[in-house]
Amino acid sequence: AELWEAEYNATCVDFATKQGMLDGFNVLVGDQGNNKTLDGWIEKSGGEFDVIIDDGGHHNCQIMASFAKLWPTVKPGGLYFIEDLSVGKWMGYRKYKTASCPRTFIFSHLLQEWVDDLVYQGGYGSNKWDINFMFCQNEACVLGKKPLAIESNK
Repeated sequence: AELWEAEYNATCVDFATKQGMLDGFNVLVGDQGNNKTLDGWIEKSGGEFDVIIDDGGHHNCQIMASFAKLWPTVKPGGLYFIEDLSVGKWMGYRKYKTASCPRTFIFSHLLQEWVDDLVYQGGYGSNKWDINFMFCQNEACVLGKKPLAIESNK
């Protein structure tokens, strides 16, 4: 299996690489809230991920940007973990914004909307998309993408 790790801080990556802490990992560097950076990560890695664990910048707009770009690269039946969601309402983690994501955006509010999408599958004003399940616990959620067998039964 190929393991990919993305890190914001290039100095941290250089230090960890010299210490042998990243042996066996392919490393990507940059801001997960930047679409060009994310496109470069997808191109370099080839996408097609079985599992993504977003334990990145913790800012709501960074989490959203990553999810919007990386969820489509998760293979059917794959998993997408999002950690450290509990800081999403802290003002210190609401300073980061992008052109399409205002500082007022809170990712956990979107997760609550996705529960309706999951339950109602396009009915009652919800959206129908390729989510198969969502499990949330203290500070984190995992979303499972529908396997091909379920996708073909649309």
